[in-house]
Amino acid sequence: MLIRYSFSALLLPLLLCQYVYSQDSGSGLSFDLSARYRFELFDGFNARNYNDNSRDAIGRLDDRVLLQKIITGITYRKGGFTASVHLQDSRAFGWSLGHNEYPGLFRYHNGTDNDHYYTMNPQEEFFEIYDLFVEYRDLLKNLSVKIGRQKIFFGDYRMVEPGLWGNTGRWTWDAIKISYRKNDEFIDIFGGGTKIHDPLRISVPFTLTEFWGGGFYAHKTLTSRIEAEPFFILKREGSADYIRTLNINRNWIGLRILSPENQQLIYDLLFTREFGREAGKKISAYGYSLKTGYRFDNLPASPEFSISYNYASGERKGDDIIQAFDPAYGARARLYGWMGIITWTNLSNPQVSLKLKPDKNRMLVEVKYYIYLIPEPDDFLILNTMKIKKGSNHLGNETDLFLRYQYNKRWQFTGVLGHFKPGDLEQINFRDPEPAFWMGLQVQFTLN
Repeated sequence: MLIRYSFSALLLPLLLCQYVYSQDSGSGLSFDLSARYRFELFDGFNARNYNDNSRDAIGRLDDRVLLQKIITGITYRKGGFTASVHLQDSRAFGWSLGHNEYPGLFRYHNGTDNDHYYTMNPQEEFFEIYDLFVEYRDLLKNLSVKIGRQKIFFGDYRMVEPGLWGNTGRWTWDAIKISYRKNDEFIDIFGGGTKIHDPLRISVPFTLTEFWGGGFYAHKTLTSRIEAEPFFILKREGSADYIRTLNINRNWIGLRILSPENQQLIYDLLFTREFGREAGKKISAYGYSLKTGYRFDNLPASPEFSISYNYASGERKGDDIIQAFDPAYGARARLYGWMGIITWTNLSNPQVSLKLKPDKNRMLVEVKYYIYLIPEPDDFLILNTMKIKKGSNHLGNETDLFLRYQYNKRWQFTGVLGHFKPGDLEQINFRDPEPAFWMGLQVQFTLN
């Protein structure tokens, strides 16, 4: 019943928008549609289980999943005013971790009270409000204001990202954002809440938030070869059931120094300090990212070679302070391996990357190699089964191949291959861990 209702409700605004669009394509009202389908093949792991095929294990290790994400709605623009409302429907066909198989798998609660919880499902969200905002550009000179449900992101997505790769979209804000922009320089101040992702509930803007938070992010050109991005970010407990009973006070202050986009010599340096209190404990953590490389614009396909290193502090057993770094509202897959095994916490991560653009306007090819080391490996469990042997900190290595082809303004095709080789891991289900493989093939159609 819910599935029929969600598809019907999604179809009504789509048909209405098609009618408006066909009547007056030159008006300030436009119809928008994005339909994305991605086939994912898993071998040896899933989002909650690595290599454990025992009877009581979570989900299958050989999933064949078809992800569907449809976003449709209308945008009205007149002068500096914009109003937008869009609906989203996200489904995962054939997923062994789906809501029908594991209704409570993505619920967050205190472990004993199953009646008070909130849900963060990464793949399924039936009939949801994607965005609902108004924006006034140049309300004053160079000053803009945007209020409502929206995507907020900055820099390289390491600290604040839009969550576009995930099927439900990890981070969606109900917020107010004030922007001052002059040429390529800007300062954005934002505040609000991040929504939950529950397949069975429609999240009304500014209700059912996982976190309340905000901060500022700025971009400044220091010289013709150096740009800087200072930022401050905060996170507090949200209004959804269970999390509102917690006491969260996390703060990040940091600086990113980077090269201009058109420069062949590439460097990107970021450092951030995390502080505050949570559950009565002081927080003292940090993370940094270092990248250098060179883009050969005079060669065919403009090859770009780079090496980088990411570090995030971890937790020591028995510490009376929290030292495990939390990446605020940051990205996961695109920065630390497309297989999504690890994130930017308790991590020491050298990377090597080769990027090619055979057709600068249409095609991108990228090959990446990651080494995953865990600074504080004691009692650190990943995907419920991966635990490093005593005396080592090597989790494993990942190799990824990413291809994207922009056929035209409406059609985009993406393919990703990932291979993970375990490091010094303890046995899983009385067997030595085996390598894992993942593949994603995606097609996206966009009309606006």
